[in-house]
Amino acid sequence: MTRSQKLALVVDDSKVQCKMLSELLEEENYHVVIANDGASGVKKYSEHQPDLVLMDINMPIMDGFEATRRIKKLSGAGTLAPIIFITSMDNEQSFIKSVEAGGDSILVRPFTPLVFKAKVKAMQRISDLVGQVKSLQQEQQDDAELAEKMMSNVIEARNFALDKIGVIKKAAAIFSGDIQLSALCPNGDINVLLGDFTGHGLRSSIGAIPVTETFRAMTKKGFSILDIVAQINRHMHTLLPGDLFFAASFARISEHEKSAYIFNAGLPDGYLFDQKASIKKQFTSTHPPLGILPQLLPDAQFEVVQVMHTDRIVFITDGIVEARNQAGEFFGYSRFEQAAINGITQKNLVVSVLDSLDDFCQNCEQEDDISLVEVPCSGWQKVKVTNKVTIPEGFTEEDNHFGTTPNLSPTWSYHLHLTGRLLKTVNPIPLVMSQINDIEGAGEHWQSLYTILTELFINALDHGVLELYSSLKDSAEGFTQYFNERTKRLDNLADNAVSALDNFVRIELQYFPLAHGGKMIINIKDSGQGFEILDVIKDNSIAMNDGLKLSGRGIELVNQLCDTLEYQEKGTLVTASYIWHDLISLE
Repeated sequence: MTRSQKLALVVDDSKVQCKMLSELLEEENYHVVIANDGASGVKKYSEHQPDLVLMDINMPIMDGFEATRRIKKLSGAGTLAPIIFITSMDNEQSFIKSVEAGGDSILVRPFTPLVFKAKVKAMQRISDLVGQVKSLQQEQQDDAELAEKMMSNVIEARNFALDKIGVIKKAAAIFSGDIQLSALCPNGDINVLLGDFTGHGLRSSIGAIPVTETFRAMTKKGFSILDIVAQINRHMHTLLPGDLFFAASFARISEHEKSAYIFNAGLPDGYLFDQKASIKKQFTSTHPPLGILPQLLPDAQFEVVQVMHTDRIVFITDGIVEARNQAGEFFGYSRFEQAAINGITQKNLVVSVLDSLDDFCQNCEQEDDISLVEVPCSGWQKVKVTNKVTIPEGFTEEDNHFGTTPNLSPTWSYHLHLTGRLLKTVNPIPLVMSQINDIEGAGEHWQSLYTILTELFINALDHGVLELYSSLKDSAEGFTQYFNERTKRLDNLADNAVSALDNFVRIELQYFPLAHGGKMIINIKDSGQGFEILDVIKDNSIAMNDGLKLSGRGIELVNQLCDTLEYQEKGTLVTASYIWHDLISLE
């Protein structure tokens, strides 16, 4: 048999008929294999995988109808080895049974060689077309798998703390409509997102890259969770077709604040588990999925909770709770919660949930993408205390490589004055840091500067302008009360046009270059009534030493990062000096 030859299988209990059909097929450049009963025909089909089958109906051991049914089952979906019934039974019932058995055509004796050859050519033409379609489908499959791999590399390979965050991702098709993201904030907090686009497959994944880029870029610049959610919502409303939307849960976990900020827009409940696998808190959806509305709802707010370093946050998509077994039952929340509790106890939540799903579904077809993220509430990159300048051995201050503020004017300064509603709608710190990066370039030392600016601005706004007491945050109930009251006072501030100019926060920066580093002088002034500075310092010291209170930790961290920190004008003006130095060679 040459490479150009096709292979035909003739199944007939008449040796005369086999010989005649073989000769006609050989004239059409076919190599022929012969079987004299249906059972032998099935066996030889399995052995030789022919391109064409000619099948008699009435045969011993197994008739042509049963043999055809078995051959069609062996050939599987997506392949076509045409089966032509050759019969003398010229009646309606024979035609119907031939089609029901899986026959592709029927040829009734007697027929001329020309009719036979025309029928064979027609069937082979159809078979060739099926082969071409299958080849194209395989190419598309290969292209789709390559595209999905590249997309996954762009999206997930750049996630932060891949070794610490537990992930389940099982796509229902090549492309997953679920997305899992994590990124480090400039102050050492971590942002996490679990999202679920409508449906699954390629169409449902079209928004993944814009969501990823927005999430990472805004996290890097220090925007709040609510700012990031609002921007993603705007993008999704603009980009997605009307019938697509994006359900998502967001978390910002602050280890040094011992707090987490949660926003759930349309996903199943998220969970906060403690070390003993108890459910401390569930985070229900408080907002429609993103992309449906042009803007977030006016009352949209994140949820704030206290967390311990041994706690963990778990988000899931509805593909988990809506997974079905053979009886059509849902996996449901109770089974998931039990699997998660068992997993935490066994120190492997991901494996426990996957095993429980597999046992429940028993290889049923997966109807939707299945995703989970498990995020520990501690263990992230710490903010580096880089303020204390040390002079390397062999150098002195007279070498003018290090030192305090030179007796020179700053090379540049920056001023920002926010009043009224801008204090509610504008987060100035990403804007300030963007300006600094544009002028001085990127650097790891800006992480500490970001933390200093953030803490000092929030103190000026919350405790100065809004006159909030941080001691409220010393309990879980107080946390919620604090942020609810903050929102209310910001709304009043924005709505009160008469007193808008009287309420302000002013930020001033002065930059002084050093020979091997730099110094930033930060002045932040607010319109508040001030406070008793010594009492606050005493309370902060107690808060840090007892390890229980959450208030005062931010300003104590700033004090560690700064070279000097000074309050003036009854605490309404704070001046901080931040010094950093570049590594230099002693050679």
